[in-house]
Order: sequence, then structure tokens, then C-alpha cells
Amino acid sequence: MTMTVGIRELTRHTSRVIHQAADGETILVTEHDEPIAMLVPLPRTGNPAVDQLIREGKLTPASNPGGIAALLAITPTPASNDIDTTEVISEQREDRE
Repeated sequence: MTMTVGIRELTRHTSRVIHQAADGETILVTEHDEPIAMLVPLPRTGNPAVDQLIREGKLTPASNPGGIAALLAITPTPASNDIDTTEVISEQREDRE
């Protein structure tokens, strides 16, 4: 569902409008009755680890159809200090040859 909010109302009630977007509402922001911006809720994939990465801005969901399905196939792993980045890159390059 899309809700239209004027920029003046958004300025006065920013917290309320943002919480509505977080709760799943799409907010169309207008200025002089012309659309200028849109607030949309972050996608929820059903995978808490992926959702957390999206909220932290560390993962951007694909915008193509089926993008969520691809996200669900990703299993984030914590970084390990045991492995040198140079070694990982070298191994990946060897796999391509």
C-alpha cells in the first residue's frame, strides 16, 4: 500500500513516517503535489543473517526479479583472522585457470 506525504508533513512527523515505512508501508513524498522521493521498507528475506546484513548496509539486495531467492541462497560467514586475504585471492584466481 502506498501513502502520500507532503514534504512539510514529513519534516514535522519524520519519526512517525519512517516507522510506517519500516512497518511495510511505501511512502511517496511530494512537494507542491509533485512526487520527489519514495521511502520503502527494507526487504525481508526470512533469513535473519541476510536481513541483518541488509539493515547494516553491508548487503544490497538484487533489484532484478528473483533477487530475493538468490539472497536466500547466500550463507554469510564471519570473517576469519586465520586466513590471509592474499591467500584467498590467489586460491580464487587458481580456480579460474
